[in-house]
Amino acid sequence: MRRPQRIIFTAGCLCLLLVCGVGLVRYWADARRVETERQIFQELRADPTDPPEEIPRLGSVLQDFTVVFPRAEAEEDQPAATPVVQGWPDNPSMTVSASLQKLRRRNSDVVGWLSIPDLLEEPVVQRDNTYYLKRDTAGYHNGNGALFLEEHISLRSRPDTYIIFGHNMKNGKMFGSLRLYENPAYYRGNPIVDFSVLYEEARYVIFAVADVDLIYGLSHYAPFMQLPGMAVEQREACLRQLQLYSCIDTRVNVTAEDQLLLLVTCEGSDDSRRVVAARRLREDETDETVAAVVRNAYKR
Repeated sequence: MRRPQRIIFTAGCLCLLLVCGVGLVRYWADARRVETERQIFQELRADPTDPPEEIPRLGSVLQDFTVVFPRAEAEEDQPAATPVVQGWPDNPSMTVSASLQKLRRRNSDVVGWLSIPDLLEEPVVQRDNTYYLKRDTAGYHNGNGALFLEEHISLRSRPDTYIIFGHNMKNGKMFGSLRLYENPAYYRGNPIVDFSVLYEEARYVIFAVADVDLIYGLSHYAPFMQLPGMAVEQREACLRQLQLYSCIDTRVNVTAEDQLLLLVTCEGSDDSRRVVAARRLREDETDETVAAVVRNAYKR
């Protein structure tokens, strides 16, 4: 090999090694940061008696998230699905939980934490519906993106529906692991989802795992994005559609009065989405009673 060729070859190898090295460092840093966030959340959740010295109220900040969903003309005379909740009944001062407040010091876009035991532990952010498609929860560019709350959902009062988006990664990260719920056996062992938002923690039971079309007229169309604030009859109809399209029969009942949690990711084509839909556990329900209901879940 001639000398100029050797120099070019050597330089190319060094550049390749440098790029690979930078990539490994960034991967290690991202993994370390996510693990640190998880430790912060778990430690503070286990010891809620040790809050930060000052816990601010975010009512004024969250006004920026308030966007009223347009309603179809046919819905204008329909009653609301549930009475409008003013503020947060169990947290009228809107005090941010200690665990999330510490994470918000790292990124003020953090509004929640989603947990599925032994499957997923991730912060949830909120800005617009594009910013975190290619950024992690620290705001750094990352192909995995982040889990983010639909931009129009206001946290000034307790919402009747949360909608969280995440990429369907082949490596199982973000919402890639939700594909496990296609298996009734897995669902029976893991029907509960925990979602801690700024002002409260709640547990939800999954009632549907459905591939939903986004275009009206297609066979599996359901207007799930309009569920926040939807009128009673339309809300009930949409919930029935989600259950009808579900790949498993969960045996869990759901009504328009239930608070909902929708986990949404890509699946199949650009015109469809995978929706894992859950409702909040009711006051008379426990993990044991829910387990008894879903024990007979089966594949359609």
